[in-house]
Amino acid sequence: MERSWTLRRVIPSDADMVAAHGCFRPEDAERRPAYAQWVKPKIGTGTYLGWFAVEDGVVVGGAGVVLLDWGPTRGNPGGQMARITNVFSAESHRRQGISKALVSTLLDHLDAQGIGEVRLGATEPAREMYRSLGFTEYAAEMRRVRQP
Repeated sequence: MERSWTLRRVIPSDADMVAAHGCFRPEDAERRPAYAQWVKPKIGTGTYLGWFAVEDGVVVGGAGVVLLDWGPTRGNPGGQMARITNVFSAESHRRQGISKALVSTLLDHLDAQGIGEVRLGATEPAREMYRSLGFTEYAAEMRRVRQP
């Protein structure tokens, strides 16, 4: 199948679309405005890097990465870490290599910046794709969410 989409870098005016990808579930819809407000200046300062897949002027996929000043660790003496987020493909465009191309672009950019530690949360169906890009299973994280 011939690729019918191209990749382009996310700019601050794309914040609403980035938020739509990050909050795509119906139960997350009310979080979208706050997410867009949060991510817009991050795009502008370069602490959120993102790319969209675009076909005929329509965004059909996206992925981003948040750069974190984590501090030096044994495995990451440089201290900067990246967390991939908002990986999304329109349902009509799944299984066309869009997510893999987007994440590969993110990884190339991070490699060029010398950022070697990259983490992400993966759904079960996406794990094989991430493995093909060099990701490995990592000890299970724990989290605490304080209820309002």
